[in-house]
Amino acid sequence: MSRFSRLRKKFKYAFRGLYIAFTSDNSFKIHFGVAIPVIILGFLLSFNPYEWIVIIFCIGLVLISELFNTAIEFLVRMFTGEYHKLAEKLLDISAGAVLLSSIISILLGLIIFIPHFIRTV
Repeated sequence: MSRFSRLRKKFKYAFRGLYIAFTSDNSFKIHFGVAIPVIILGFLLSFNPYEWIVIIFCIGLVLISELFNTAIEFLVRMFTGEYHKLAEKLLDISAGAVLLSSIISILLGLIIFIPHFIRTV
């Protein structure tokens, strides 16, 4: 198998993983859906390159956190269908990571958006 074939296969699996997350996890859809109006507002408000860097980083941080959370949820379901205290902790911690990345992103978003809205008022 050529290098190109192996690389193409890796991308295929990665895109399939994104598809699985998007079609099976409502939280991923919600975070993705929130990102779209943020990006549209960024264009409407003419963000500078530094603001775009922060916004893109924040969107990526939340979506990546949600991908890891979804992967951990699938992993827990694969190994146990019943309540287990360690599984609960694992799920709570991964959900906490998503929450923390979302809070950080909201705060950074407010720092960027508020001055634009103050200028337009």
